[in-house]
Amino acid sequence: MGTSPQRTSRPSGEEFEPRKRKVAMGISNLLIHLHNNIDAFTLKPRHIEQIGQALPEVCITVATSNSDFMDRLPNAECALVWLFRSEWYDHAPRLKVLFTPAAGRDWVEADPSGRVMTFYGSFHGRIMRESLLSMMLYFNRRLGKSFDDQSRRMWGRLDYSGCTGLFSQRVIIVGFGALGQSIAELLKAFGAHITGVKRNPESFAGSPVVDRVISFDRMEEELSEADHVVLLLPGGTGTDGIFTSRHFDALKPGAFLYNLGRGNCYREEELLVALENGHLAGAGLDVFAEEPLPASSPLWAQHNVLITPHSSAISREYIDLFIEEWLETLQKYSPHQ
Repeated sequence: MGTSPQRTSRPSGEEFEPRKRKVAMGISNLLIHLHNNIDAFTLKPRHIEQIGQALPEVCITVATSNSDFMDRLPNAECALVWLFRSEWYDHAPRLKVLFTPAAGRDWVEADPSGRVMTFYGSFHGRIMRESLLSMMLYFNRRLGKSFDDQSRRMWGRLDYSGCTGLFSQRVIIVGFGALGQSIAELLKAFGAHITGVKRNPESFAGSPVVDRVISFDRMEEELSEADHVVLLLPGGTGTDGIFTSRHFDALKPGAFLYNLGRGNCYREEELLVALENGHLAGAGLDVFAEEPLPASSPLWAQHNVLITPHSSAISREYIDLFIEEWLETLQKYSPHQ
């Protein structure tokens, strides 16, 4: 509970060099509260052991409940959390830095005073790009038809001539941050032509994984050339309904749309119109305006929609990747003196 975790044998194949971790950076008391109702998002004993081996001089406390976390927060200098409200910073006078696995600001709010540095996870692309790829291949390789044929014991080999390779296709990634660039890296390896969309494309330093980066106001004219449109936009009022009926109308007939960002960026009734009138060939949807997606939603009945339950980042390696990223960041971090 409030003590350092019991040390166990080092996992095979993992090497840690504690002497290289700059504990003198000022972090000596670490508080962890990473319980989640999704098992893959929950800290495991092996993670505690890994942290202990990497930071042997740090006092590690794993909170057993929300109330236990709040009781111990005043003594914490560094915290790993899933949830943190802005008013809690007033109860954490010793806190110097806060880390969360979450990429978005939905659950962890930054310190309004700026005293505590807040770091959000940026490792999700390694998982989510595989989820997106599976959706793309599902449509490109007509796997839905394969499942249907298998259930009917039908040998439908003559119906696959419409299959298409990613190497001959154009992909637009809307929201070209760290996640978008990670996804582009994988798709580029397949030979796809990649266009990134950013609010401020001039801020992009350039990368071989993207053919070009354009501003959002130029996207509408580019949609008619895209075979796949990937939405990776964050939630919030700034993106609410930002992908409009005009954008759906501008899509290339037969294109596919994917949303792995947040479900507020378009109106689902406008998506349904594009799907039902044949303008969109299909959609891979991981996020929705209302979650869980209600059983009454007409999206469930669409034969050309692949639905996943906001699971594109769920993987058994999730916390492993977060711990790896956190330790690397902590090593570079120099707290305010």
